[in-house]
Amino acid sequence: MQTAFLERAPNVARVDAMSDVATEVQALPGDEFPHGVYIGVFAAYLWMIGTAWADFAAPGGTELDLMMVTVLAVVFFGIPLALRHTAATRLVSAHPRMSDFLESQVDTFTGPMPAKQAWIEIMLIPLALAAAATLIGGAHVLVG
Repeated sequence: MQTAFLERAPNVARVDAMSDVATEVQALPGDEFPHGVYIGVFAAYLWMIGTAWADFAAPGGTELDLMMVTVLAVVFFGIPLALRHTAATRLVSAHPRMSDFLESQVDTFTGPMPAKQAWIEIMLIPLALAAAATLIGGAHVLVG
């Protein structure tokens, strides 16, 4: 039980059995939340960019603007993925499960909160942006 905790817990000192030297186990960046949380955020931004392309890509010259937004989004999501990929060779992955996450508490600056509430707060901005892009694009298509 304790070994499983040490393998999953970030920043926990443990003693190496071969050398009796304490080593610090650090969690992989991005293991604070399960993959489903990150996939939800990525999907909402993909929805927003896809809606912008579907509604505003016209021969009027907006392709360059949309391409710049797309490149910035790729960089925005690519940097954390590159950091995780390079850190994976040195750090331990905790692989948090969604069921464990939803039953836990998340520590925030203002104090702990239920994980379900934290997930809703994480998704508010991406979903609001996606909904706004859909409404603005729909108005643009209808009005012209």
